[in-house]
Amino acid sequence: MASCAYCKKTILLGGVHQEGFRFCNKDCLAQGQVVMLAASMPEADRVRAAQTLFRGPCPQCDKRGGIDLYKSHYVMSFVLFTRHGSHTLLCCRTCALKKQGSDFGLSLLAGWWGIPFGLIFTPLALLRNGYAMLFPPNRVEPSAAFQQEVVLRLAASEAERRLTAQDNPIAKA
Repeated sequence: MASCAYCKKTILLGGVHQEGFRFCNKDCLAQGQVVMLAASMPEADRVRAAQTLFRGPCPQCDKRGGIDLYKSHYVMSFVLFTRHGSHTLLCCRTCALKKQGSDFGLSLLAGWWGIPFGLIFTPLALLRNGYAMLFPPNRVEPSAAFQQEVVLRLAASEAERRLTAQDNPIAKA
């Protein structure tokens, strides 16, 4: 099955093709310009940027080194209503553990009270958070997910810079 290069949803039929990428629709294609720009970045620039951010200060606590991409999962249930989801965290290991522990506690206390989905999603969230807390990404080098996130952020800032330069006649001069 093909998936959208921007939103990662599965595309059953059709989609929009451009420069070797496949998108759900024209909206994802417009947003996916950043993905195409990221793919055109030289590998050396990607690795250098990821290493720089990996060794830099944590965006949340300013602790240096070991910055990576972490996931935290939560479930909240209230009788017939169950809300579940994930947080993607770009931070140091300590800040990630705090958020994962917080979401673990939230799910443990508030996740079970929905029927039937609270009883299904809560154990999954607890297991996923427990696994993430016990087995973190490699602390020596950035994970592949972190590197991809850094490249997408660089491409987004470059796209914004290009858009600003197009809109600002003074910047062109």
